[in-house]
Amino acid sequence: MIFVSVVQRGYIDSTLHGPFGSIDEGKRILTDGKDRGDDGDETKYTFFKTSKKGMVEIGYVLFYEEYEENGLETKREEYFPGV
Repeated sequence: MIFVSVVQRGYIDSTLHGPFGSIDEGKRILTDGKDRGDDGDETKYTFFKTSKKGMVEIGYVLFYEEYEENGLETKREEYFPGV
């Protein structure tokens, strides 16, 4: 089972979503179609899977803003090593 923790920059709380049957299902429901973080702030979706050791982090999707030549641009970064 896959669970996703959502943390928004500037806030101390997080939200847990799931369970999902796969990473793709979690991404489809939570991040597909988004082009920026919640309320326009940096937002990180951290994916965990259940294992005999407990919850194990397997990757993340991060929305953040970065200054480019044309000004501030929203970026999306995905990192799922070994998946």
